[in-house]
Amino acid sequence: MNNIRERRKIRIVRMGFQRNFILKFCAIMILSSLIIAAIVYVLSASSVTTVFENSRLTIKSTADFILPLLIISSLVAIVIGGIITIILTLFISHRIAGPLYRLEHDIKEVGNGNLSVVIHVRKKDELKDLVGFLNQMIDSIRKIIVDTNKELSGISATNLSGEAQEKLEKVKKLLNKFKC
Repeated sequence: MNNIRERRKIRIVRMGFQRNFILKFCAIMILSSLIIAAIVYVLSASSVTTVFENSRLTIKSTADFILPLLIISSLVAIVIGGIITIILTLFISHRIAGPLYRLEHDIKEVGNGNLSVVIHVRKKDELKDLVGFLNQMIDSIRKIIVDTNKELSGISATNLSGEAQEKLEKVKKLLNKFKC
């Protein structure tokens, strides 16, 4: 049971792709939060603010006054945004990488000669048109091989020379490697 769960996890999405996808989005979010905080700090540096600190009226530069608030609000935004980003990128990466990985697996099967493969994707997957064309292509190749086998079986090997008989047998063996 555990082996099936492991195989399913690998088959649905590659973890390296998903991890890199999440890290890139989190990095973009953190960088944008830091840029916004820096812009607010720089723009407020030329103004002053009056503040009551310890029951005393103090005049400070606005940038110095809001710096702690910028740091705290940026950290809160990064944490909350990071959690939302991780959830969204998990969902998006499954919608992108899952069908791609399934498609890659099925195309490898076809490449190994299994023409009985029918590639399936979910109804809402973005790759459904491509999968439709690939299934048509596989079906066409399958029909060509079946028709060729039928034609070859109609050729009588007794009327052929030894060399021609050998070539005919080689062609039949090659065609029989395909699973239709």
